Amino acid sequence: MSTTCQGCGAPLREDQSFCGVCGKRQPAPSQAEAANVCTGCGSSLQPGGKFCQKCGAPVPAPDRSASVASIPQAVSAPSAPASSTGGSTAVKVVVIVGVVVATFLFLIMGSCAYIAYRARKKVHEIEQSYQQNDIKHKGSGSRHNNPIAQNTGASTSNSSPPSAGEATAPNGEIAQAPQSSNRPPKADPVVSVAATGNQTKDWALRYERTENGPEADLVVRTGDINNLGFGWPQGFDPFSGNSTPPHRWPDPNNIPAGAPDGTDRIMIGSAVIPGPGDGYSGALTDCAIEKQMTTPPPSLDASCKRARELTMPTPIILSVGDLPAKINTVLIQMFVDDFQAVPIHSHFQVSLNGTRLPNLEYAINALDQSGPIGKLLSLKLLPEYWPLLQSGTVKLLIDDPTTHMPDGYAIDFVRILVNPHNFKYEVSLVATVVDADQNTAIPGATVTAALESASTDQLGKCQLSGLPAGLVVATAAAPGYDESSVPVDVVAGQSGTAEIKLHKHQENTADLERSIEQTGSATIYGIHFDTDSAKLRPDSMPALNAVLGLINNHPGSRWTIAGHTDNQGNAAHNQTLSEQRSASVIRWLKEHGVDQTRLVPQGYGATRPVADNTTANGRALNRRVEIAAIN
Repeated sequence: MSTTCQGCGAPLREDQSFCGVCGKRQPAPSQAEAANVCTGCGSSLQPGGKFCQKCGAPVPAPDRSASVASIPQAVSAPSAPASSTGGSTAVKVVVIVGVVVATFLFLIMGSCAYIAYRARKKVHEIEQSYQQNDIKHKGSGSRHNNPIAQNTGASTSNSSPPSAGEATAPNGEIAQAPQSSNRPPKADPVVSVAATGNQTKDWALRYERTENGPEADLVVRTGDINNLGFGWPQGFDPFSGNSTPPHRWPDPNNIPAGAPDGTDRIMIGSAVIPGPGDGYSGALTDCAIEKQMTTPPPSLDASCKRARELTMPTPIILSVGDLPAKINTVLIQMFVDDFQAVPIHSHFQVSLNGTRLPNLEYAINALDQSGPIGKLLSLKLLPEYWPLLQSGTVKLLIDDPTTHMPDGYAIDFVRILVNPHNFKYEVSLVATVVDADQNTAIPGATVTAALESASTDQLGKCQLSGLPAGLVVATAAAPGYDESSVPVDVVAGQSGTAEIKLHKHQENTADLERSIEQTGSATIYGIHFDTDSAKLRPDSMPALNAVLGLINNHPGSRWTIAGHTDNQGNAAHNQTLSEQRSASVIRWLKEHGVDQTRLVPQGYGATRPVADNTTANGRALNRRVEIAAIN
């Protein structure tokens, strides 16, 4: 028996609650029909079941006042007279088998049609659910309870009562109850305590400041050492270089009370466009659904705003206090989790008190963590950035404000070690540097990792020792090439190997466009000046024309033109020289038709290096001009 859809007139079976053509919901079945047909998806119900096995909707209680005759009976073959012969019995068996087979095929076809309908109409169905029920469909965000699956119609059959902070939806799913505030929980006040030597007590500290301890002249830490709140396996030491076992995704709705800002939580780039990405970015599934809707319901909009607020990148505050009288080296250690810049093509910016740290950015953007797992990352803070620590309080921010790629990440803790001593767990690394296009060795390249650096021999090889265990990020630099970084997992007592491929530096307009799109800025080495002068040399014309093409491709845009030097010579003179060189480039662009009001000159002298000035290759990379788009 069938009827027709009230929306489009398509034929319907009597047990269909939705039209398979237009998706329109049909009138609710009668109480008698409801006993055997799910009102949520139209599937047949098992006798005695409390929830639909297809979509999880609760089975309505039968009307006890209904007559027995009104309750549909199970399908059976026509009864035969008591005197029927053996032949009629065979016919009866055939009929029963036929009915069973037909019923089975009917259920299979119905299930396929339903699945196809759900695939075509998932956004429509979610919108209806929000409009009709006005509740939030969002899972806990764990690997075993994916919020993406929750929000795309994936059903649950959890019949246990909801826990605190949850609500039961009419379709039987468990959803988070509305929250009272969009803001993350307030962090504990920054009150630093010195380590005692008792590991259990020390790792539980959310803020540490230890002077003249066994690890360094000064250790400053923000964030307890507890693997994002999931804890460590028995006997596990996160400083040994071992990776954590895979764990669940941190729940954005359950950030630990008092957790320092930027720690123990999922963070997702400030410019992200919600959509398919890594697991952590599934925290913004509601925003992805909202983006597909013409008129999202208020409850969905509020849910999206809350998720966005809870996952917004937040600066990690470190109370440095007074620095040692003499500083030799500074190391930054971060226990990072699920950064996947390489496969997802995100691009993170790392800043300290608003000043970007290029060498830290190279390291972070070389990571491909999956699992999700956590790993210790140790990176050198270049001397030119040490003055940032003198304020006594610093804010470390990691964000992707340019690519829009959904790459969620988390940080368990951050440490600053001033004048570190010997590391408890040390490793070594053998690196090989080759030309990415020719696959030939690059002799004389500089490789840096943590606090160590070395030059490659004629075979393009070098070895670095005394490195802290964990994610050892080796960065190679050579004249005429772009820098490149390779992370290597090295466990205590072992030696790692890394092959670093360098690409020739390219500076045509298309190359500058790609760099601007990914990072918001582009570095130019082809603009040359006379020695200790701001006069442009003739061999600068190809690079200058590339910059001109970039600017002309974006009418009405505004740009900064920044000059940088190495640290050789007087600092004040270098500052003035960098400003004059920036002005020379702007003057050339103005002479070639660019409105000068669109160009902002900047000079940084030697204060913003991208590489270590203690090596010749590093100094060559620091002598540059940068162009950046102004938002």
